[in-house]
Amino acid sequence: MSIRGVGMTGQVDDRQGMTHDRLVEAMNSGVLATDESGRITAWNPRAQQLLGYTRDEVLGRPMHGLLHRDADGHVPPERDCRFMHALRTGIPDHGDGQRFAHRDGRLVMCSWSSAPIYTGEEDAPGPAGLVIVFQDAADRIAVERERLDRMAQVQRANSRLTLVAEITTVLASTLNEEELLRRLVRLVVPALGDWAEVDLLIPDGRVERVAATHHELSSADIAGLEGPLPPLPRIPRGPLARVLRGGPAVVVSGDDGERSDEPLAAAQHELFQVMDAQNAIIAPLAARGETYGALTLGYSRPGQVYGPGDRLVVEDVARRTGLVLANARLYAQQRNTAEAMQRNLLAPLPQPGDLRLEARYVPATQDSWVGGDWYDAFVLPDGATGLVIGDIEGHDLPAAARMAQVRNMLRALAWDMAEPPSKVLARLDGVMAAVSDAELATAVFGRVAEDPAGQWHLRWCNAGHPPPLLITHDGGTHFLDEHGTLLGDPDLTGTRPDSTRVLPPSSTLLLYTDGLVETRDSDLSDRLTSLRRHASHLAQLPLPDLCDKLLERAEPSGEDDVALLALRIPG
Repeated sequence: MSIRGVGMTGQVDDRQGMTHDRLVEAMNSGVLATDESGRITAWNPRAQQLLGYTRDEVLGRPMHGLLHRDADGHVPPERDCRFMHALRTGIPDHGDGQRFAHRDGRLVMCSWSSAPIYTGEEDAPGPAGLVIVFQDAADRIAVERERLDRMAQVQRANSRLTLVAEITTVLASTLNEEELLRRLVRLVVPALGDWAEVDLLIPDGRVERVAATHHELSSADIAGLEGPLPPLPRIPRGPLARVLRGGPAVVVSGDDGERSDEPLAAAQHELFQVMDAQNAIIAPLAARGETYGALTLGYSRPGQVYGPGDRLVVEDVARRTGLVLANARLYAQQRNTAEAMQRNLLAPLPQPGDLRLEARYVPATQDSWVGGDWYDAFVLPDGATGLVIGDIEGHDLPAAARMAQVRNMLRALAWDMAEPPSKVLARLDGVMAAVSDAELATAVFGRVAEDPAGQWHLRWCNAGHPPPLLITHDGGTHFLDEHGTLLGDPDLTGTRPDSTRVLPPSSTLLLYTDGLVETRDSDLSDRLTSLRRHASHLAQLPLPDLCDKLLERAEPSGEDDVALLALRIPG
């Protein structure tokens, strides 16, 4: 068979060289040629093997209508045929994934290249025909598709692992249970689903939906979904109840629980309706043999389902969350114990005569549990009232224990020594190293007494502590700035002077620790100015309200605990 020797009428010219014919017929690719109108003029044996047509069946027939098919198996418009375009323009072309029609009706996926045929005559208007070489590409395309699918699977697995690592890092950065779970649902949507929610087992036996999110619903819509749920049944039947009772993760469809008489399952189905759930997975938040709650993730789009790989990822996220949740619960228990210890170490306040005393203690809310902050007030043998505010270095249980030691020593020394406050603090400084393991400390110790003329006086000494604030009834504010060196460091030299101040009628003396005014991200002088402004606005409130409002407006950072002691002078 000779490509160049085919006449324009479709008849083969046998005068061409046999060497060229043998080469074409021996090719492992299908070869066909057309005339200038697109009718087939040549067809080699490999073309017959690939497409089933014999040479006699195709010669003279239009190549486009006979062989070219679109993805649906139909003959595409001739204007969209790349073969005909190459024939019209004389521009070589090639492609992959072209569908050729087999004689038995099936489609054969081929790769191909085309080139125009020229007669060599100078006055010819265009190509005299087209030669097309094609090969079966189905196996190669399938292999390539499988390779791409595997790459996509690897990329998806890597992205999921990255997501799990990110979730672990973010969740481990907080021990606040509510914040932990709200972060969780924000992290998993939309990466692992269209919506998510967490149902928590409260230690007293209740079930509560504590966090929920949806990639389309508003925050107001979501807020209405949170809150108490029906109790956990003793014999669980619904999927949520089974998971909360210690069962494994389950995949459910959106209509599960539609006719359930179990209240908890019915509540879950109501959530599914709001979320337009098509498919969901419920995974236990568990650690160390205890189930703390359940994470539910779902898709609102039809056709999206949780497969085995998705289930493994969600279970891993839930397991890691369970561990962080267990640590948060343990932290909360320890913190509550430490806070209770701290509060019990702070003695109840006296109410001597016409004086009024109020105190507040606010533990740190972040990394620290408790600190060494304390306040104290007591009546001295001569009838004066002793006032103390202090802070022991450290933010842990040992600091609280050292605080108790120093507080008791100061009480004893103040009771025993009929001396000015500076002498009492100097004696305390001398005995701290001998009878306590406390190191650095700051404190203000003052004596409040009434003179025969009915005026109240404060005599105080400040050992490196933030200055007390005097608030007059008309809103005037004055920091009592006189201060001396810290307690507990023999290398620190300097004096601790005594100072005296008249306390006007209906004025308030405010003693506080640095947690009220110090943060890492603000200037101390600005915070002190803010404290004065708030105190001025609150000056005429009853003493308990003044203390509460002052804490509310001051907005302590939570980086340190706060002790507050307020004294109101009678009017």
